Amino acid sequence: MNQNSKIKRNIAIYIIGVLSLSAIGGVVTASGNEIGGVIFIIGPILMMVLLRFFGGDGWKDAGLGLNIKESWPWYLFSLLVYPIIITMVIVLGSVLGVTKLNGNLNSLLSAFGAGFAAQFLPRMIFALFEEWGWRGYLEPRLVALGVPDVRRHLFVGTVWALWHFPLVLSTPYTEIPYVLFFPLFMVAIMLTAIVYGQLRKASGTVWTAVVMHGIGNALGWAILQSNSLTFNNKLLANPAPEGIFSIAIIGFLGWWLLSRRKTKVY
Repeated sequence: MNQNSKIKRNIAIYIIGVLSLSAIGGVVTASGNEIGGVIFIIGPILMMVLLRFFGGDGWKDAGLGLNIKESWPWYLFSLLVYPIIITMVIVLGSVLGVTKLNGNLNSLLSAFGAGFAAQFLPRMIFALFEEWGWRGYLEPRLVALGVPDVRRHLFVGTVWALWHFPLVLSTPYTEIPYVLFFPLFMVAIMLTAIVYGQLRKASGTVWTAVVMHGIGNALGWAILQSNSLTFNNKLLANPAPEGIFSIAIIGFLGWWLLSRRKTKVY
């Protein structure tokens, strides 16, 4: 078997593995057993470790080095981008009258701060489990095949979105009707995959994607689980990825990152 054939075989094994574990996790979760969530979230990192150790892929392109000295601006980007995006979505929703602040700004910030602190560590761990798989395995393995940036990111985003579906179907994930939610969610995750993929490429490390992903999830869950904001139009001004404002901003950010054309090779 030549090198490209082995890479393609392992990519297929990876995708089948993560989607199968996701489906199993969804079924177990739907039955009321919380272990289903564990089965779901470990899929990306488990398949990555198995294939790098036993599938012959090795660890050279995993991007596990911190690379802080050279890539500290991208770490700063990772820390700030979601707070800015979510703030923009909330402000736009408030201006249009579809988002209501329940209380004053001080109480709002206090609630967000407490929620973020509670969510930070678990969401960062979950982000690590995902990103070591998506940007630490699938992206660089497609790079090794010579797949161009946009095509590569969209492929990863498609698999990443499909991986979420069993979780969505087995939990009260959204109040948006599925006929609208799933197309919007697919677009949102594919655009987010462009941003994370370009961030991974520009920084030369998977950790920038871990940081951005973890911060975004921690902030999102802190906001959605608090009673400080009421979203009267969750299709438009929802700070979750599938909100139309969020999609537009992430799409613009992905376009900007692609247009730079100064990012390094993995």
